[in-house]
Amino acid sequence: MGIKIQIIAVLLGLSFFTFVARYIKKKSFNPGFSILWIGVSLFLISIPFAEYFYKWVAVNLLGIDDARHIIYIALIGFLLIYNFSISSKISKMSDQIQILISHNAYLETEIEKKKEE
Repeated sequence: MGIKIQIIAVLLGLSFFTFVARYIKKKSFNPGFSILWIGVSLFLISIPFAEYFYKWVAVNLLGIDDARHIIYIALIGFLLIYNFSISSKISKMSDQIQILISHNAYLETEIEKKKEE
């Protein structure tokens, strides 16, 4: 792997880690998401330092000839996990909104009944 790519990966990982740490400090990030994004940033930082390990995993365990592809696979995997967790939360919130709408409609009918009395 070229030195330019390694430098870019480390700088990107460090800046991303700093960005995530700021959001965690402000408590504006869900803990589950912060762990995921810290994992992404640590992975980016580790690319130049664990290059031989990633090559070994790619070639010996996964049978991928070009070890650079494991980086893409890992990052796409992180994004898929993130997408799944967002979809899960959206689904849960949608259900909660439907319940709130039902409760609100019930309370409005009760208020109208009280006004009529």
